[in-house]
Amino acid sequence: MAIIDLAQDLTTFEYPSAVRYSEVGHRGLMTLPAVINAFQDCSTFQSEALGVGMAWLKHVQRAWVLTHWHIIIDRYPSLCEEISVGTFATRFRGFSAHRNFYLKDGSGSLIARASSTWAFIDLTTGKPIRPTAEHVAPYGTHEPLDMPAESRRIRVPEHLEPGEPISVRRGLIDTNEHVNNCQYVQMAIEMLPRETAPRAVRVDFRRAAVLGDVIYPAIAQEEERTVVTLSDADGDTYAVVELS
Repeated sequence: MAIIDLAQDLTTFEYPSAVRYSEVGHRGLMTLPAVINAFQDCSTFQSEALGVGMAWLKHVQRAWVLTHWHIIIDRYPSLCEEISVGTFATRFRGFSAHRNFYLKDGSGSLIARASSTWAFIDLTTGKPIRPTAEHVAPYGTHEPLDMPAESRRIRVPEHLEPGEPISVRRGLIDTNEHVNNCQYVQMAIEMLPRETAPRAVRVDFRRAAVLGDVIYPAIAQEEERTVVTLSDADGDTYAVVELS
């Protein structure tokens, strides 16, 4: 199965796939972390196809770092189901980029969609920097998907119940030497007292955890949502995850 269709417009990147056994839970449905990983893979494939991928960014000492997810899932696809995964940029402004993702089923119907925000980082300083035309022009921009309105930041309840600390080991680290964004969502899911398949997910990424850090999770459950904070020993937040 070819990932890149050379006839397609690479500014709206899409690739066909099928739900793998490694991507499903015990009910035979694609898990939330697997959906997030499919989105993440899709943006990586697009960047590589456009010639502005990981190796090139490292050469120029730059990186795109995810700062926010907003994901809506209408249906989780099942084992071996044919799907398509797609992405496109919607806006570049200042230090940030906005990108949409989607999953379609075999008939072309939309079954999941997401909006995301990314910060452009100077790897020599670790600080945001404004991208130039060579960093953003290859992506182009397109009209965004229809997504529910959301507040700028996730509201954190006043009272949260602490969970067991999590040591950051090598298996959680990605090529940026940080805990990968999907791992924070997995940590939040593990805090839930019972199995659930969230239909809406939001994540605020505040700062990156690295190898050797210890993450302290805490949870608050409200009528229509669950919020999990992932912080250090001093209470400084790595990420906030909202599931509903």
